[in-house]
Amino acid sequence: MAATYANVSNQLAALKELYTGDDYMKDLVYRKNPLFALLPKDESPDGFAGKYIPVPIIYSTTQGRSATFSNAQTQQTPAQLASFFVYRSENYSLATINNELLEATVSNAGAFLDEGKLQVDAAIRALANDIASDLYRGGTGTRGVIGTYSATGASTNTVTIVLTNRADVNQFEVNMTLTAQTSDGGVPSSDTVLITSVNRNNGTLVGTGSTSSLSANWAVGSVLAVSGDVNTSGSTNTGLGTSSTAGTNYLKITGLAAWMPINGPSQSDSFWGVNRSTDATRLAGVTLNGQNESIEEALIDLSSLVAENGGEPDYGFINFDSWRALEKELGSKVQYVQVKHDMADIAFKGITVNAPYGPITVIADRNCQAKTGYLLSLETWKLRSLNKAPHILTYGKEGLEGIRVYNADALEIRVGMYGNLICNAPGWNGIVQLSA
Repeated sequence: MAATYANVSNQLAALKELYTGDDYMKDLVYRKNPLFALLPKDESPDGFAGKYIPVPIIYSTTQGRSATFSNAQTQQTPAQLASFFVYRSENYSLATINNELLEATVSNAGAFLDEGKLQVDAAIRALANDIASDLYRGGTGTRGVIGTYSATGASTNTVTIVLTNRADVNQFEVNMTLTAQTSDGGVPSSDTVLITSVNRNNGTLVGTGSTSSLSANWAVGSVLAVSGDVNTSGSTNTGLGTSSTAGTNYLKITGLAAWMPINGPSQSDSFWGVNRSTDATRLAGVTLNGQNESIEEALIDLSSLVAENGGEPDYGFINFDSWRALEKELGSKVQYVQVKHDMADIAFKGITVNAPYGPITVIADRNCQAKTGYLLSLETWKLRSLNKAPHILTYGKEGLEGIRVYNADALEIRVGMYGNLICNAPGWNGIVQLSA
């Protein structure tokens, strides 16, 4: 029988076996991302079929009720219905395998698998972490705010940025290319900064500007996003609006902060085609300023308000700074619980906080915004996507497909996500500003 040598086809097929089933999702996607892991999902082929998904919500019942029959007749109104028309978000992460590696390992498939898996794992993890971050954010691509800014160097323009919130440093990586906007959702700068080093202890980014003189967008108070994550005209959300062809220019997932804006919707709000100011609580969630309370008190107060509006939140999410503060507040009263999920190999540790409909498990998530807490009725949320989020793109073919890079001696493997987060009862969830 003739020997079969390693080649592009069978080596990629061998690599594909490492990403069959759900094991890679457990290890690379959900392991350190509790909200991402715990969210209900629809990842079927029809999980996000069509151009958009309508999410209807009845926010007011019929009003044909009165103790007097004639009044019941004359006062009756139909139930008030709002429909969010949610579009898919697209997101990509690429891994490139140099052809020299393929040829150098022609008789050693194991060596190829080790190197190939490293590159593909990194691409999957990069996209998974980005999705996990987006689930908390507002769709505008914002990752952090410039607290202090300085630039030196006539030709390389070395830029040093200290973030307003140190914990936001978790949203940045070496070699990220950043743009700046003067406001959240604003028009991005055409010039960029490439991150060369990150100090995670004090929230400092150092990078190199694309020009020797960066635009005025790079200043204290400006917001940072990855280049390509913000529409060139800025990020707004008009949904279907008044035109059947109108859409959205959000490029990112509309996460918790989009569905439940911390300060409530404006009078001119248009979120996926709905002006939520008509009934801000039922259409945009319960909001609370708990900055003058302890974290425990703020979470209890929010849970009571959510319960008052019909919600039964089962999980709370805060960042690690807030978690430490909560743990210290509770002292000897603290009660821990282990949250095990089928799609994560480890249990997430939670702290129990009392609520009207039973205890809520509060979990620390590195992606949650600083001094912000969310109480969620998870049954009202769903991450809908075409196929798994994320998954390796195969373009209709079976197996792992390597794309020949037209201008390089290499193969490209593409990881992608097509989907978005939806909520069918925003008023059964809440967001609170915390003291720490």
